Amino acid sequence: MAAVLLWWTLVVHGAYGGRWNGLYCNGSAAKFPAWLEGREPLYRVPSPAGYDGQWYHLLAHRPLEYRESAAFMDWPRFRCQRILFPLLVWLVAGGRFEWVDPVYFSMMLAALGAGIYFAAQLAGQRGRTALWGLVFLLMPAAIGSIERMLLDGVLLAAALGMWFFLETGRLRAAWALGVLAPFLRETGLLLSAGACAVWLQQRRWQRLVFWAATPAPFLFWMWWTLDLPGSSPQWLGLFANFQRALERAAPYPYPFPWADMLALLDLAAFTAFLAAAAWGLFELRRIFARRENGQPLLAFVAAIFSATALLSASLHPGDVWDEAYAYARVFSPLLMALFFEALSRRREVLYLLLLAPITLRVGLHPAAATVRSLRHLCGL
Repeated sequence: MAAVLLWWTLVVHGAYGGRWNGLYCNGSAAKFPAWLEGREPLYRVPSPAGYDGQWYHLLAHRPLEYRESAAFMDWPRFRCQRILFPLLVWLVAGGRFEWVDPVYFSMMLAALGAGIYFAAQLAGQRGRTALWGLVFLLMPAAIGSIERMLLDGVLLAAALGMWFFLETGRLRAAWALGVLAPFLRETGLLLSAGACAVWLQQRRWQRLVFWAATPAPFLFWMWWTLDLPGSSPQWLGLFANFQRALERAAPYPYPFPWADMLALLDLAAFTAFLAAAAWGLFELRRIFARRENGQPLLAFVAAIFSATALLSASLHPGDVWDEAYAYARVFSPLLMALFFEALSRRREVLYLLLLAPITLRVGLHPAAATVRSLRHLCGL
């Protein structure tokens, strides 16, 4: 975690003029309430829209006034549904304005550290070295949380904790994480779905009923926030977003050959992710075909996330498929589950070859920020 804090410090002073709130990726054209900008001058990135972290930062200052803050957000219903982390930040900060940002960064570090810890424990459960826990930092979700203060890395850490508790028989702790996970991101619902699939397969009806209740608090919260602006999924056509993503020419403002190399890397990452989704679906066949008394949880999770990813490719809104930074981050639990399945069968080299173009493409964003920061600090 010291390395993450060091990178934050480098980028803040080398690229964001010493303003730590630049880590939230505040858009140059984004609107914020006067009470926020009046007390905390925001660093604006060149992108007009910015990125999601700016809205979680806004919520963290006044989570109980989310309806007033919603007027400034894009997709306010989705942003406000992910209330858990901003609310916890506000509570730990005691509601004090000046403490919110330090607490946000500290809690993000703690969540990332927890992700590494639980990943290391799960590797140990498979008889492998705890150093494999560092693969957590290669996940697009973790990269997004480090670079832009997004909640995907926090959700992935919660998923790892839930899987570890389930594998070690601590069902109450796992169940609690299953209840809380959707409040980080709605895809957290799929984590409990994986557990329910296990109990259904094993015909443990009491546990199935118990786990089927985990979405109830979040579903009530979704109903409560239905009046906020947002959109409902609409069918666009089979894999319409895949076609749009492949036809969409990325407007890279770079000379030959850099623009072409980036476009090629985009295609490689997209292809690798589709291969990961196919692998995840194949896990379903393996679950029912295998003879060994293995742990089917992660195989079910991989299959469920794969099916959801493929379904989303046919639905509006489909902006998640516009770039690797989006789809690979949102579906990082699939990539993480596949890692442990590969680790169990000693196919980690094959897995890392599959992950490499995805991580490389997503990692170019923080790499570019690092280069800009070093050039600035060196006076170049």
